[in-house]
Amino acid sequence: MRRAPFALFAFVVASIFAKSTAPEVTFVSPFECVGFHGKNRWVAKTDLTPVPLDKSAIQSVTPSQIYAREGLGPDVDLTQYTEARMASEQKWYALTGRIVDAKVEADGDIHIALVYATGNNAGTVSAEIPVGRKWCEIRQTVFGWTTQNFPFGVKTAHTLKIREPHVIRVTGKAFYEHWTRARRSFKPEKHAERLRGVGDSSGDENGSDSMNYWEVIADNLSKAASEEEAV
Repeated sequence: MRRAPFALFAFVVASIFAKSTAPEVTFVSPFECVGFHGKNRWVAKTDLTPVPLDKSAIQSVTPSQIYAREGLGPDVDLTQYTEARMASEQKWYALTGRIVDAKVEADGDIHIALVYATGNNAGTVSAEIPVGRKWCEIRQTVFGWTTQNFPFGVKTAHTLKIREPHVIRVTGKAFYEHWTRARRSFKPEKHAERLRGVGDSSGDENGSDSMNYWEVIADNLSKAASEEEAV
């Protein structure tokens, strides 16, 4: 009986320590992050292959079409540690949609939630912008659309406030991500509740179940000339 207080004290200390182990990431500027971590499938995600000059090699799609893509078959062995790109991840897409939400995560990535620009078609998908020299200009453009000031710190995720709902075109390769439900940080009442692409936590930090989904890595990004480009 006399040992109970000590055991309780040890449990409390251990719990506090466990909750404080996640390091804070500092976003110094739109393209500079200090201490970013949790870089699942990083080699595959940061593929440096340039956008094809041949436009016929790039398929125009809407968020609804990407959202409707089937997942991987049971015979495909893919985890957050798989670095090689699958054949289906070698395809190039020009994804046009309206921005409804955006956030940054502890791996330094920006996630933009896109929906169908001209109607209410189901499906919200993510365009992801990694940290790296290749994406500096794109990151600066996206942060320029927000009210975010620098520097700022992030432990897991941080929502960005978009000034106006741009319709944009994102060109990049498809990417099959591995993430956890617990890391879904877009507010449920927003369109992004349906978002399949919201992060890449392994689940090791919180023991939560993991899921997979399709997204597009943004190797090129621009405002669409009109909403009709999304059709």
